[in-house]
Order: sequence, then C-alpha cells, then structure tokens
Amino acid sequence: MNQQAMTNEENYRFDVAGYMIVPGALSAAELKACNQALDQLGPVEGPLRWTSPICNALHALREHPVLLGYVEQICGEGFRLDDSPRLVGECTEKSPLMGGSEWVDWSRAYRQYNGIRFCQGVRAFWALTDMGEGDGGLVVVSASHNSTVEAPQDLIDGSDEMGLVEEPVLQAGDLMICADSLMRGLRPWRGEGPLRLIECGYISAGVRPGADSEIEGEERAMPEWTADLDEVQRLVLHNPNRSYPPPVVHSDGEKVWLAEEPGIFHPSIFIRDPDSKIDEKEFYHWDLCGHLVLRGVMDEDWLRAANEAIDANPDRISHGGSAAGDSNPLAGSGVGRSSMGDPWGLPAPHGEPFQRMIADPALVQRLNWIMGSGFECMQCSGFLSAKGSSGHFLHSPATPSRVTNHYRQQNGRVYAEYLNVAWQLRDVKREDGGFVCVPGTHKTHYPMPDGIRTCENEMGLVKHVAMQAGDVLIFLASAQAHGAYPWMGEENRRMIFFQYRSRNLYAP
Repeated sequence: MNQQAMTNEENYRFDVAGYMIVPGALSAAELKACNQALDQLGPVEGPLRWTSPICNALHALREHPVLLGYVEQICGEGFRLDDSPRLVGECTEKSPLMGGSEWVDWSRAYRQYNGIRFCQGVRAFWALTDMGEGDGGLVVVSASHNSTVEAPQDLIDGSDEMGLVEEPVLQAGDLMICADSLMRGLRPWRGEGPLRLIECGYISAGVRPGADSEIEGEERAMPEWTADLDEVQRLVLHNPNRSYPPPVVHSDGEKVWLAEEPGIFHPSIFIRDPDSKIDEKEFYHWDLCGHLVLRGVMDEDWLRAANEAIDANPDRISHGGSAAGDSNPLAGSGVGRSSMGDPWGLPAPHGEPFQRMIADPALVQRLNWIMGSGFECMQCSGFLSAKGSSGHFLHSPATPSRVTNHYRQQNGRVYAEYLNVAWQLRDVKREDGGFVCVPGTHKTHYPMPDGIRTCENEMGLVKHVAMQAGDVLIFLASAQAHGAYPWMGEENRRMIFFQYRSRNLYAP
C-alpha cells in the first residue's frame, strides 16, 4: 500500500491511549456521498450489507486507502475485514462498556514484545457528522487496551465512571481507529441531528473471526476415523467447522465432562484475597494510569501544623532556576522554583508533621500492594513555588531499560520499584498549574515525542491532576511520563515530596 509510514507521534498516541484520530480522512465528495446514501436509506441500524447501489459509498469505507494503510501498519500484513460497516445506533441510556479487561483473549489482544507491536484487532469509526464535547455518542477509556487488571463492574455499567470515561471529539470526515481491546461504549446522543457514525472491524492474520464476521472457512468433512471418538474427544479435536464459543470441557484430573452451556472457562491461579484490603477501583486506576490520589488523608490540624512549620522556617527555603528546559509553555513568567530541603528535619516541633508522612497507615497500605513489603523511604523535600514559577518538562524513559523503571503486573500483583509520593498542603486547581502526567506511559515502548516533553503539542494526552489540601498523590518515579505546568496560583505551591524504593533495589 502507498500509505505513508505512521509518525512517531501517531505510534506513541496509539500505544499510550489505544486510539488515534485521523482528521479529514474523507474528502468533501466522499463525505457528501455517504450522507446522501443514508438520507436515501432512511432509518437504519446494523450492518450495511445491501446490494443496492445506494450503499456503494458506504461499502467503500471498508476498503478506504487511508484506513487500510493504517490497519496494515497496526495489525500487520494479511489483516482481514471481520465486521462489515454498520451504522452505530443512537442509544437512550448508558450502554455497558466493552473491551478493556479482555486482554486474556489473545485473538483481540494488544501487546508489545521485543520491540514488535501485536495488535490483533482494530475498530474503525467514521464520523459522518460532527461529534462535539458533551454530545454523547461514542465513549472510550483511554489506555484500557493495555490494562491487565479486571475492570470494576461499576465502571463497566456506568454507575461510577471514576473520571476515566472520555468522549472523543470528532469532525465530520474524521476517522478514529482504536485497538479492539480498548474499553468503549455509547452514551445518549445529545448532538444536533441524528448520530451518523459508521463502525467496521479488522483482525490480523491467523486469529479467530468474531461471532458476526463475514469470514467463512471452507466446509470440510472430518476424517472417517473420528466417527469412533466419543463426544468429548470429537469436540476437543480440531474442527474447522466448529462454532464459537466452543463447548466447555471440564476435568478434575481423573475424568472429563461437558458443561451444560457453551461459553468461556478460563481458570486463573490468582484468587482475590478479601484480607488484602486492596480497593479494586484503586487497583484498576493505578494499573491503567500509573498514578493514584488518596483523598483527604491529612486532617485540618495536621495541615495547619505543616503549613505553620514552613512559615516558621523561611531561612530553610531556597530559590532555584527554571526546570522548563526549552519549553515555552512551561517557562512561566521567569520566576525560579523554590524548595525546602529535608522538612522532616526541621527543629522540633516543626519536623513532626512531615515525619508523620513517612509511614502513614493509608500510604503504607497502598505501598504494600504496589511495591511489596520491605520498601524504603529515600528522601523528603518541599516544593514551594510562587506564582509565575516555571513548570517542569515532561520526563520518563521510553522503555524499562533500568530496574528503577520497571513496572509489571503478574499473577494479580503489581511490581513498581521506584515511587514518588506528593503530599498536598494547599488546593491544586487546573488553573493553578502543578503536576501533569501522561496516563498509560508506564507501558509504552515508543520514544516520547518532543511535543509531549515540552507540552507544545500535548496530543490530548497530557493530564492535569486536580487535588485538594490533604490529598496524597502516588506516581511512578521513572516509568510514567510526568512533569508540571507553571505555577499560576495566587498562593504559593506547597507540596511535600517523598521517594520510595522497593526492597529489590540496592541503596547503600
């Protein structure tokens, strides 16, 4: 195909978020022809499989050169159409989210291994009308294609969106491509006119077609010798004509038997431990994003003591230079960043509010399941920047090339070797600036684009984290891309910063 190679920015966005938008993929003439076809067809829903010439423009979407060029690069050569174009129907209430937790299904998985991308399936969405912010329609959970933690049921059914559900903004003629494992769904349509969104699906070579696929294998007779097999033996034997899902065969090690209904049986060595005290929503948010906020850990007395301790020791505050690097958006107004070294060592009683932070019960509870026991607190400092002080360019390695950068999840346990913990002594609103990150980057394998590093082209991926005084932010020190916007709050920024190392790292 003559498709131009995907840029690093496109690869980075798709790898981090699980989806990308190609603006203006349809020409004005193509867009007009598609809408005229829908006008003539009238109210329709579902696959567009009619042979009428009316549908020619819509059928052409499945083999559009722009789309196929991207699919080949994402899924590899030999990809196949799995689901014909269908008109996404307007819903009247929240639909359950699908995808996300389905990483165990290799036929639809997204993985990076030895520098090679394995995306076994993609979904393509053609916007034939504008879909603005707040209009409803298609929603996604960014980065969920890489999740290795079962999604909370509250997130799936929409009763608690956890601040993770996003509505992609699309203009008529745009193309959105997402990994088939990306969590997605529909929300009630509130835009002008009918929702006109065409969806189709593709799979890579050698994976199982979906239940609604038009791919048909050649009907072949089974060998004669299979007539002597019992029912279970025949069902276990490869059969090119078998339906999906196949019957479930159980075994206790001594006998086998069929389940009453077909489905999926996928036993795991991981068994939830009710004594672990792990909040499943926190676990999911952490694994998905690479950061977690504990709300309201500090009470008013504790906050007051910490702020009074800083006020009482102005001589311990130092003023440094800019950390914005070559970034104009992060430069601020030229005011240097201010800090306080080792606030836990302030003269009594002023060090006590910071010493309490070292092994706070709420923090230790999370560190035990994020890092495992035996962790060490390595350092403490205070960020006390005034209005106009510079931000910090975004930084993190592209791959876990050092042990300090490692993040992995295995058998229901997460392993993070190096963590930052930031205690907020004052409110942090978006307009104030402060901490930003790129959720999902602790699992990416592509170099960070310069536009992300400098925030000159955020690609819709850089997220500001709003917090209140008393909140505690935990984030991956080396694996997640993070930095800070310039501080623009009227009150000085007050954040106490700790670093923790796991028992696996050498610390002389």
